[in-house]
Amino acid sequence: MRISGWKRIGIIASVVWIFGAGTYTLNTTSDADSKAAARLTTDCDATLPPNHTQAQYDHCNSLSMDPHQIHAQLSDEWVTAGVVAFVPVPLGWGITYLILFLVVWVRRGFTNGNQSS
Repeated sequence: MRISGWKRIGIIASVVWIFGAGTYTLNTTSDADSKAAARLTTDCDATLPPNHTQAQYDHCNSLSMDPHQIHAQLSDEWVTAGVVAFVPVPLGWGITYLILFLVVWVRRGFTNGNQSS
């Protein structure tokens, strides 16, 4: 089975998209998640009274670093990266083949119309 040059280009573009988009999305969501975790600590510190004790400060920061609370605030970055990386590939191939089918179908209609005259 031979693969045409256009299909080979499509395969290479798909692989590049999967790695590039997945890596970019993972890095972007990781940065956003880190900022969200820092914001949890900052928001917690902002709620402390001006004359707070060390115990209040430690309690506030322990709450802001609670894994359950952080997980509720942060996105599931691997799932997001996987969706961004893999979902567009079959959609792109499907749209490409749909366009090619329509072009061939329309062209065939013009060719058949010219032969019957």
